[in-house]
Amino acid sequence: MHLIYFDESGQSGTNLTDASQPVFVLAALIVPEAAWLPVEEGLKAEVEKSFPAPRSDRFEIHATALRNGEGYFRQFPVSHRLAFRDACLRLAQKHGLRLVYRAIAKRRFHRWIQDSFGPGVLVNPHVVAFPLVARVVDEYLRSQPGSPLGIFISDENREIIGDIEKAIRLLRGIEGSLRLGRIIEKGFFIESETSLVLQLCDLCAYSARKKEEAKAGLPLKPLDQGGVALIEPIIYRGNEAMQDTLDWVIATQKKERPGD
Repeated sequence: MHLIYFDESGQSGTNLTDASQPVFVLAALIVPEAAWLPVEEGLKAEVEKSFPAPRSDRFEIHATALRNGEGYFRQFPVSHRLAFRDACLRLAQKHGLRLVYRAIAKRRFHRWIQDSFGPGVLVNPHVVAFPLVARVVDEYLRSQPGSPLGIFISDENREIIGDIEKAIRLLRGIEGSLRLGRIIEKGFFIESETSLVLQLCDLCAYSARKKEEAKAGLPLKPLDQGGVALIEPIIYRGNEAMQDTLDWVIATQKKERPGD
């Protein structure tokens, strides 16, 4: 069994013209069952080492706050915060975790939405990113010894819960290249503050977004270089079945929008 944690970075919903966040990233962190407890314990140890008690009961590792020194993290120098981030990402390497992600350039996505569905239609990029990432995760599971099963665990983002649950249900039931044959049960949604591993996924998603923004021409700031370098060895790139996925998304959305 593998636990697959999903989180996003650069989420602005259907606002696709936010110049400060031009790229949306959906990331999936694949954690083998045997690695889950060592990763959890390692993260706890790093938190205790870097941010010893007393801490708020709602303490959470959040990539943006950690990087920018916001809230609780304001009291720590940037070198301290980045060292903690890097130690967490090294745990992902140490325990053989894998990172699958899909980046979506929002302005280009907006044009595709208009071309596919007409003017005025709003679609969250998560709707397209999820089946692309899920397809690669399923492929990865099939490639492992014994073809292990997997369970999807996502941050409790109420804006997209319905879309994810519907996509999992539909993709498990179809035949062909997009079928999620190794994913069991429904998707599970949890508060990110209750799961250190989900918070690790958030760190990975943020660094993946910075990597993709740099590829798009934005400067990669020194603050982000270490994180980008550390996720590189754990990235798994598989076959997204891009055209099949886009065709499926278009067909599904048009079925839901018969009047558009």
